[in-house]
Amino acid sequence: MTAQEYTAHYFAMRDVLRFLLVALIGALVCLFVILLASRATAKGRTRLEKRWDFYYRSRNMSQRFDEMIFSATSILSFLAVYYLIDRFATDPDFRVFWDRWCDFILLGMIVVSCIVNNYFDVMLIPLKKITKDEKASVRLVGMFYIMVIFLYIKFVYENDNYDGFIMYFLGLIIGRFVYFDTSLRGSLKTMKDGAKNIPFLILGLVYTAFMCIYGFGTDYLLISNGVLVSTFIAHLFMVVAIFILHHSHLIALFSRKPKQLPPAPAVEDYAPIEEDYLEYDDYEDPM
Repeated sequence: MTAQEYTAHYFAMRDVLRFLLVALIGALVCLFVILLASRATAKGRTRLEKRWDFYYRSRNMSQRFDEMIFSATSILSFLAVYYLIDRFATDPDFRVFWDRWCDFILLGMIVVSCIVNNYFDVMLIPLKKITKDEKASVRLVGMFYIMVIFLYIKFVYENDNYDGFIMYFLGLIIGRFVYFDTSLRGSLKTMKDGAKNIPFLILGLVYTAFMCIYGFGTDYLLISNGVLVSTFIAHLFMVVAIFILHHSHLIALFSRKPKQLPPAPAVEDYAPIEEDYLEYDDYEDPM
């Protein structure tokens, strides 16, 4: 297929709307799973404290999930561009340049993807309910998320085109744990923080699998232009679905902000509540 044929295929409005609807259904299911998990893990000595904890957890957990999808999408975007350039660039002079510098270009693209991810966090959905440490740990798990996708492509589709990417990400993951001034305690803390986000890793992979099964099954996603590129396209729809769902404020229907403040609880009694939730001076009674 030519570039024009690929464009006509992916921008057929009827197919776009169908795939977006599937993405919205998947995002909605993920949200309800997060709400159920938030409700099940809510802590507190009184009913009011549990309601505040549920309110906090539901937003914190949903935004950690969003951050993982954003992180994976930003990385996949530049890997897809790299793959397309490497596959379709035929100009002899450019190929000489590309073959010489492609490794450094890939590394630069990965760095740029981190910058793009920061814009996702601000422009699409302001992720104000997660801390910087939580965001860093989610992005670490996001690397494992990408690795699982690569390994699936390699062993299920028996495609060895991405072996170079796999080695890059193995190096990045190892480097995240082992660096020149690392300590055993620091490495253990990194692993512990990352392990807290494994449920989001599993949920995200199930969401991705759902999108890809539908996409490849209906031939909207095409293997012919690369499984990686098709997976990236699926993630674009996932990001749009999450954006729509977030700005619909649907979560507010199931996790309302309590009208009363709880009595000042001990921090160890239940999950810490951010200052903007429990700041007495700034709190406005909805009534």
